[in-house]
Amino acid sequence: MALFLELPFVVRRFCGRGGQILFEYRIYYMFISEYVNSEKKIPRGRMKEIFMAGLDLLFPPSCPGCKEMICNSESLLCDDCFAQLQFIEIPYCNCCGKEFPGGGENHLCGDCLKSSWKFDRARSLFAYEGIIAGLIHNLKYSGEMSGLEAFGWLSGKSAILSDLAVPDFILPVPLHVKRLRQRGFNQALLLARYLFPDEKKKVRYDILERKIDTISQTTLSGKKRRENLKNAFVVKRASEITGKRILLLDDVFTTGATADECARVLKVAGAAKVEVLTICRADKIF
Repeated sequence: MALFLELPFVVRRFCGRGGQILFEYRIYYMFISEYVNSEKKIPRGRMKEIFMAGLDLLFPPSCPGCKEMICNSESLLCDDCFAQLQFIEIPYCNCCGKEFPGGGENHLCGDCLKSSWKFDRARSLFAYEGIIAGLIHNLKYSGEMSGLEAFGWLSGKSAILSDLAVPDFILPVPLHVKRLRQRGFNQALLLARYLFPDEKKKVRYDILERKIDTISQTTLSGKKRRENLKNAFVVKRASEITGKRILLLDDVFTTGATADECARVLKVAGAAKVEVLTICRADKIF
């Protein structure tokens, strides 16, 4: 069976993409003809599977990381790109989620031993490098949405989510309205919807607001970032989050300044617990 699935790619190697499409079409036509000639009624669910299989044969999905065709229909990244991913795994900091080299158990990192965070816990799925860094950058600055479905798929392959409490609300870190108009979307909101497709009612973008259009944080140190974000966020529906568990979601955890300022105003407004989830982590000195 595995050899049969590889045949279209062998044909492509020797006959080009056009030859591959023709080959795949003939296979699909033979497959459908068998059902039609059998005079058996095809169940609706089975028909959908056949239709989707046909689409995959004629228009095989491409990897959002390298744009090459994906051979494994059950994967949303090609094997080469998937192998490059650096999942954050034990051991890591119990508080901020910073990954430690080598083996051992989770414990507090040096920064968390001397710093007082307003959030209760932060976790990231990946290190900010390679394929993941490229997907995040393309999403934010080029509006390329092809990696969103992959992020949702990959989150299910990480054990990180099991560390977090079941939230009452999932809040994407908001953009200022000026930045939102320029970009056209809030990447944190899109990520929240793809990572938690079954929790649509919990994903709320109308509770936390960014009221100050701060300068870009990219080149700022941890101290400057905290100063830049002071009083930048406000809670609009405080009564709704009183005593609630909040999951704050963003794309990248760098110094933690953004997540911490959001957690501060949420706690002041009455939230019982604020945990942070980001796609990746790019460590800088806090």
